[in-house]
Amino acid sequence: MAIKVVQKVNRITANTSTHTLSDPIALKSGYLRISTGTTPVYVETGIGTPVATVNSFHLGPYGNEVLKERIARQSIVGITTGTSTIVIFDNNAGNPFLSGDYASIENVTTAGINTEHKLVSAVYDNYLVLSHNTSSVTGVITATGASIARSVKVSVLAATESQVVSITEIVQLVTE
Repeated sequence: MAIKVVQKVNRITANTSTHTLSDPIALKSGYLRISTGTTPVYVETGIGTPVATVNSFHLGPYGNEVLKERIARQSIVGITTGTSTIVIFDNNAGNPFLSGDYASIENVTTAGINTEHKLVSAVYDNYLVLSHNTSSVTGVITATGASIARSVKVSVLAATESQVVSITEIVQLVTE
């Protein structure tokens, strides 16, 4: 079996006293490979701000596991600014997001629109509403080539001593 790295995520240091969070990960494949060294760690993934505890998924010394997250990604054809931000999809494109998801906007050309890890507060057939205040954004918004993706964070807690944890998003390839 072979794997292909889709995107690299920041390495984080797991501490024993409190959990540590990764940067937001705008999902592409939804397969997150978590690796640790000599110290076991507890891992929690998910939307919002997950908190790893001693009851979370346990990853043993020199362990690596692939955890699956639900992906949602859609092209954007328009954005309406305001105290909340409305993200518009093409007609009949469908809306793969759920209310309560977190999402990141990518590749919009107007400054202040691209965002990371904002709450999806409402979903409709061809648009969604983000809890992201863009009322101060001025200028023409160009959404050509822009997309919005469901995003998650990874939280880690070390079992015995501090440990660096590596995170990558992968696609699993099978060779015959």
